[in-house]
Amino acid sequence: RAAVAGVPGVEITEWDGPAMQRLGMGALLGVGQGSSRPPRLLAVRYRGQGASNDGPIALLGKGITFDSGGISIKPGANMGNMKMDMSGAASVVGAVLALAKSGAPVDVVAVAALAENMPDGGAIRPADVLTAMNGKTIEIISTDAEGRLVLADALHWADTTLNPAAIVDVATLTGSVGGALGNDYAGLFSRHDALADQLKTAGDATGETLWRLP
Repeated sequence: RAAVAGVPGVEITEWDGPAMQRLGMGALLGVGQGSSRPPRLLAVRYRGQGASNDGPIALLGKGITFDSGGISIKPGANMGNMKMDMSGAASVVGAVLALAKSGAPVDVVAVAALAENMPDGGAIRPADVLTAMNGKTIEIISTDAEGRLVLADALHWADTTLNPAAIVDVATLTGSVGGALGNDYAGLFSRHDALADQLKTAGDATGETLWRLP
């Protein structure tokens, strides 16, 4: 809120645990239930003058503020680096903030799925079953596969609430992509060729290069 103070066209909404429970966000809540810091869903929307009326561009970000792996705990070596597991959420909120401060003629919303993945006595366990916002049940195999859980509820909320023109989600979702592409490319997955081409073109122009998978 401090970052957008005085910037016109910006609206911030947040949902706490009880609010997310009323919405049925069992996947996001499940990831955060092992932490003393409760999870949140955050939406930062900017509507600039002259923006299209086709619905917002929704930018979704994985915001695991620290990822211990939960009960399926990660190895201790380099675990401190897992404070960066919120960089997807940071990136999308930062993008909206930059667009708002530049007065861009766009309608865009950042949705940050925020939770800390910790292994306390109340944490989810392998073989637990969560019910996501869309009503689907999810059996937990590894609690270290938490990113897809928080994004599942964020994606469903954005799709059904915002009627977006497009959705792009940004996540530090799997080390396998880093193993395949190194530090030079981010992995890009899409069923939509035109959107994928736009993203790749933008990445080439800015140096944030993308490699489409699989």
